[in-house]
Amino acid sequence: MAEAETTQAVRFGRTVVQPAAGELVDQPVQAIVHAANSRGVMGAGPAGSVRLVGGPEIEREAMEGAPFDLGTAFLTGSGRLADRGIAAIIHAVVAPHLGETAEVPDVRRALAAALRIADEHRFRTLALPLLGLRADATAGERTDLVEAIADEFVAHLRRGDTRLESVVVVSRFDDDLAMMMDTLSRARQRSWTNPP
Repeated sequence: MAEAETTQAVRFGRTVVQPAAGELVDQPVQAIVHAANSRGVMGAGPAGSVRLVGGPEIEREAMEGAPFDLGTAFLTGSGRLADRGIAAIIHAVVAPHLGETAEVPDVRRALAAALRIADEHRFRTLALPLLGLRADATAGERTDLVEAIADEFVAHLRRGDTRLESVVVVSRFDDDLAMMMDTLSRARQRSWTNPP
């Protein structure tokens, strides 16, 4: 598989957050996060790619624990993705049912839960898509979602107890990279650096 095209990265303490264009399953990381629904059914988009490449056992394992509360996260095995070095899948529950719209507060809570799981399992590298992003989202909705994700990252990383060294935020669209980089840079300047 082709590697994702990458851009610059933003450092938050020991953790480097990097936007990338490509497929979630192609990232060289220990664990990946994907947007899940309360039933654990893995449909289209990044979840579908995880199921397709990793195997149906990931979805079966996810569905065994259903239903899940919105704003939570849970861990499953990675199926055939283990051959790529991906040890686990973290399912961030952002939508009630397959195909339903995710709300930003649920995305924030689910991302926070996913980051806690990553730390509990001592993962050092992680990749995730723009959780809960609809294909038909407006530019403003895309920006709002990326800002919420960046704010949640900053809040988690400021606690200082993370083992994460590298986080890749993946979009299938090159057009998102500049906006993601700008949002991460502003989040770092606004919330991470100390005033002089």
